[in-house]
Amino acid sequence: MNRVKKLSVERKTLASEAYHYLYKDIITLKYKPGQMIYENDIAKELGISRTPVREAIHLLASEEFLAIKPQKGIQVQYISKKKVQESYRVRESLEVTAFKEVANLWDSSNRIYKAAKKDLLAIIAEQRYAAENDQVDDFYQYDEVFHDKVLDICGNQTLTSIVRQVRGHVNRMRYLEFFETREMDRIIEDHDQLVTLIEQNNVLEVEKVLVSHLRNVSNYYDDIMRKYPDYFNAQS
Repeated sequence: MNRVKKLSVERKTLASEAYHYLYKDIITLKYKPGQMIYENDIAKELGISRTPVREAIHLLASEEFLAIKPQKGIQVQYISKKKVQESYRVRESLEVTAFKEVANLWDSSNRIYKAAKKDLLAIIAEQRYAAENDQVDDFYQYDEVFHDKVLDICGNQTLTSIVRQVRGHVNRMRYLEFFETREMDRIIEDHDQLVTLIEQNNVLEVEKVLVSHLRNVSNYYDDIMRKYPDYFNAQS
């Protein structure tokens, strides 16, 4: 690899690292809606130059997580209930399709599916540990990993890419749901049930349980908006 290509790859890798760092801190509300953040501070914290940080910021701005304010800095976008609801509908439609496909194809005698089941149960065990120790950040991360694992088993990369792109706007609300309700046992129970139903090839029940599981956050919209009014776009 020549020097120019090597530098280009390194920059893209650093930009990706900066993106995931910022994305996680936005979703888990380390960076709160409306907060101003600055390229220099982020670059220093990550120990990298401003260029990959700037690339990450522009990508997050294109995804409506950040707003670039000339001469001021970068502002974390407020949560939009409308955007959350729109993103949720896309996520539900695609994720239900993926889970049903996995349930339809599942073959318990196949070593690939045996390994997948082992992975899913290990993820649930980590969630259970996080719940028992009130580790909300870890619980949230393992919730993402569980859903990602099923999407990966489905094998539809286009579907998976779209789901991962749209669910970020849902996830800030879901993180607040986890933080406020501490209903982690219910989520673990849903995941356990989904694994069992998938293994049984019970496509209809998988859809029913998953839809209920994903829609639960909508029960808390109004309560969360009342408790955290400064996090929300007034026009949302």
